[in-house]
Amino acid sequence: MAQLQCYNKGCSQKYDPEDSDKEVCQYHPGPHEFHDAYKIWKCCQKKSTDFTTWLNYPGCQKGKHNNVKPVENVKVAPTQEIRPEKEDEVIVWNGLNKPAERHAPGQMESLNIEVTNGAAAAIERQQAATAEESGDNNVVVGAVCKNNACNTTYNGPETNKTECRHHPGTAIFHEGVKYWSCCVKKTSDFTQFLNQPGCEVGTHVWSKQNERVDKIREDWFSRAGYIHLNVYCKGALPDKSAFETDGLLLRTTIVHGFGNKITEASYDLFGAIVPSESKVIVGERKIEMVLKQAEPMGWPSLIFVNNVEEQDANVENEVSA
Repeated sequence: MAQLQCYNKGCSQKYDPEDSDKEVCQYHPGPHEFHDAYKIWKCCQKKSTDFTTWLNYPGCQKGKHNNVKPVENVKVAPTQEIRPEKEDEVIVWNGLNKPAERHAPGQMESLNIEVTNGAAAAIERQQAATAEESGDNNVVVGAVCKNNACNTTYNGPETNKTECRHHPGTAIFHEGVKYWSCCVKKTSDFTQFLNQPGCEVGTHVWSKQNERVDKIREDWFSRAGYIHLNVYCKGALPDKSAFETDGLLLRTTIVHGFGNKITEASYDLFGAIVPSESKVIVGERKIEMVLKQAEPMGWPSLIFVNNVEEQDANVENEVSA
């Protein structure tokens, strides 16, 4: 007899129809929530910024398998009337300090990196503490592969020889649609999204090192011909991080949490900068990117907005705030 697919969240296994009356399904009865880069099971409040870690949390309740496919409800934001403003109260963007002209991506240059004494001392302490730990690189039997969509369980060294089919990209949730950034197979059904087979074959990853964090706090300001972009994170490793720019596009790869987390970001800057006169300062709790402006002028936003109306709206919002 053909096996049935269980659609309970946290289970998603196939089962024998003869076992349909047995309470052997371990699942999450509550809904899931995505908030401030966290993925949360609301029934047990287990949460993580890493999508695969969150999916691998075992269910908090046992019951019967369920082969009824759930209906995905997409919430539509209600419309509301915008209060008209008096003409003399509207702040008009007159096109001053226009963004730099866009060009095809040029040759990327690495920015100089400086490390504060406090950050260097913190890294040294962490490395010493790691060296003193008795643990080697042994993997605990029963550990689940951390790669997206690979649910292989470690049962010994032979497991490393098995195929790891996974998604190297990140999970994207936008306007009710779910997909992986690497293969972009879109669906509105959450269970179908989870069951999409990986699009790449590689090596199993059993540890939580290099956990991808999509969003970390940042702010920016301009002063005396420089743009200061601050990214707040602890334990950044300067030798494993990268900061590159062609003068308009700024790409960053930050390895932080003393090597346990990685965050990648790209900034299409509002104006041009001078790479040779810019630098990165790595501190204990933040990274400051000091970017020399090619033209010393005020930037209404950090990044370039292609649509003029969107740019005007952003300026009005920033001024009114």
